[in-house]
Amino acid sequence: MLENNPEVLHEKAMLKNAHRFVFITMVIAYIVLCVLAVYAVSVLDRNNVVRQIDTNVNSIISYLEQGAETGELVQKEFLDEYRTKTKVVSVMITDVSSLEEDETVLEKIRVAVDADEVSVFSHSGNIVATTATYGSSVSIDPEFRVHVSEKNYNNAVFHENEGASFITAVAQLADEGYILQIKYDASALMSIAEGTSISSAAIHFPLYSEGDTALIDEETMTYVSHSSKSRIGLECSVDPELFRRNKSKFDVNLSGDTVMVRYHKYEDYIIAAFVSYDDIFQTSYAVFGWMIGGGVAILTVAALAMRMATIRELRRCVSEQNKAIS
Repeated sequence: MLENNPEVLHEKAMLKNAHRFVFITMVIAYIVLCVLAVYAVSVLDRNNVVRQIDTNVNSIISYLEQGAETGELVQKEFLDEYRTKTKVVSVMITDVSSLEEDETVLEKIRVAVDADEVSVFSHSGNIVATTATYGSSVSIDPEFRVHVSEKNYNNAVFHENEGASFITAVAQLADEGYILQIKYDASALMSIAEGTSISSAAIHFPLYSEGDTALIDEETMTYVSHSSKSRIGLECSVDPELFRRNKSKFDVNLSGDTVMVRYHKYEDYIIAAFVSYDDIFQTSYAVFGWMIGGGVAILTVAALAMRMATIRELRRCVSEQNKAIS
């Protein structure tokens, strides 16, 4: 029998040793290949993240520089528009005494120019007529007080108090000794300004599915802008000492998750990106999974092929021995 034949047993042992050596060599080679492949992909992933962050940082810097100019230009255009509108309205009021007799004239003007309130004052600061519901409490804007007696004076200023924003504009009336003041809602200006403000900078440049982009005030270490709006105004939990260079990256543990932080300093701000390594290495994990799955399949096929080769070789050996005996 095959089990009791010394030559067959010897041949079987030699084949097993040879196949075991080949199989172990294949396993080691595949493990090394798998490690090298995953490492190479992880390095590429990390470098790609750094490149994207640097691109975002440059975009944010350009945004901040252009945003400040755009915000100033938009505000100037709005003030010019309302100053001109107020001047046009002032030309329509030729007789102040008629306003004292019929204050509905100012209400009609207010509706026509879509203003919050319209008031007329004497150069001494006394109110002549107004559409304001608080009546006698309304007064000339402090910005205009020293100019009320200037001939053909016409100006507009922007105010933001306790969340309320408005534009106040004045113009001298043709009826000398009086000045027209109109208060306009500035929500349209605020909407445009918000789109170019510092607080919106990070929102326009998100990073990966779980990554965060932020602008940090270097002095207070609070977020002045963050891709998650709820974080704006909160203190950054990262040790300020880690941001001591002008440009660098480091790893930090946040809420039990290892995060790569890449930052650049710009004027009084730190532009930082926070990316979880789980997010960075998504491609690496996928490659590792495919490599493991492929390796198991390849090694299984190789093991089966070696087993079949061993069986064929043993059968051949037995067949030759049987022929020799006969």
